[in-house]
Amino acid sequence: MIKEIKNNKLSSIDPQSIREFYVQQGYKFFNPNMTIPANVVMNFMGEDVRNRLLFTDAPDGEELCLRPDFTLPLALNYLNNQVSAHKFVYDGYAFRFPSDNEETRSCPEFRQIGIENFGSLDKIKTEVEIISQTYDILSKLCNFELEIKISDISLFFQLLSHLELDSFLTNKIKRLYWQGQGGKEIKKSLENIIKRKFDTKIDIKIIESYKKGKLTNLEFIKEFTGYDDLSIYSNRTPEQIVTNFINKYDSNYIGELNISNLDIILEFLSLDEDLQTTIENLHKFQNKYKLDLSKGIIDFEDRLEKLEKSNVELNNIKFNATLSRKVEYYTGLIFQISNKNSQTIDPLAIGGRYDKIFEELGSYEPIPSVGCSIYIDRLLHEEVSNEK
Repeated sequence: MIKEIKNNKLSSIDPQSIREFYVQQGYKFFNPNMTIPANVVMNFMGEDVRNRLLFTDAPDGEELCLRPDFTLPLALNYLNNQVSAHKFVYDGYAFRFPSDNEETRSCPEFRQIGIENFGSLDKIKTEVEIISQTYDILSKLCNFELEIKISDISLFFQLLSHLELDSFLTNKIKRLYWQGQGGKEIKKSLENIIKRKFDTKIDIKIIESYKKGKLTNLEFIKEFTGYDDLSIYSNRTPEQIVTNFINKYDSNYIGELNISNLDIILEFLSLDEDLQTTIENLHKFQNKYKLDLSKGIIDFEDRLEKLEKSNVELNNIKFNATLSRKVEYYTGLIFQISNKNSQTIDPLAIGGRYDKIFEELGSYEPIPSVGCSIYIDRLLHEEVSNEK
């Protein structure tokens, strides 16, 4: 049992009790390696995160960094060691400097307690289980009202697939979404795309030649950059270097986007309401534009049905179409739990689905994966702020 519960609330925040709670729910405690190959992090989080990481070198010269989160090192351990368990809880410190919009910390070291579920085939049931368990422990910990925001990145990508945009523009929009830009920021960026013309023909020809198999990785690097000295790229492989170049180029590409498609995208991104209303409006939205978003809508209907049977108060759940994460391994559900009346924008817990993470790490088959992290520093900050 959770210690010292008074009136269904913990008398004080005890991080150890959070871990014990998850263990009682069937999660196995595991503390993954403190370091992780830097190229793995770059592949998932992008080069932009490099100046926020802490680096070191292995004895063989491999570039390592202190773990910036727990999901990647835990997934690596699970894949490499064929662990029999598939439900894990972790408790420890992650290391990365705060982003510009983080408000509750200034140092690179922060404590996280979280859970991961690898391999569960009943995806919606597992997602709702993780949301409800985390909501349960936080509602006992906190002396303030909680709010859950939820979205599904695969639903937005389903929408993009129906608009028949070229691949460069699709990647541009996906990257804006992954960067967590809100509807107004995305609208501004997309309007600029409409107004401008693409004029760097040489670069696009090089990329097209590479994608058609006419250039090797090394030939692409030399053609694209004008030099072939790979030492400046640390220990990354030519394939990783090319991927990073193309991704970065895609994010700066100026393609063509008509006003009609822009209106459709912005209407979708404006959805910000309770879950039941969202499902009704998603049906209207797909019928209005003759789109097929049925897979994503059915998933949300299933989530709503299961959430109604859980301990979560439905009036505290909102769908927000622009909710995203700045790491590109998320593939479906995204959620966060926050103090409803907080003066900061930092959520107490974040989580979601990332089914492709194991394939990217070298697995021969996909492994369904979903998890959640609680930020202990934010939890303590909100408790202190709420008592003032």
